[in-house]
Amino acid sequence: MTACCRSTVLSKPVIPANLLEPCPQFSYLEGGTGKDALLWAVDTVAKGNECAAKVDAWIEIEKAR
Repeated sequence: MTACCRSTVLSKPVIPANLLEPCPQFSYLEGGTGKDALLWAVDTVAKGNECAAKVDAWIEIEKAR
């Protein structure tokens, strides 16, 4: 008797280019007005969310392996 002669070749997942970019640097709060603080906070949260999404994507890629 012979077994199946085909072997399964595992392929590496394709990594999207945006995941190969480093997380954006947080900026420093400059100025002391409420407007300055609000703009800084919005920018910082957006950069943090972008980085968190990249980390989550890497976790999903690792789970798929």
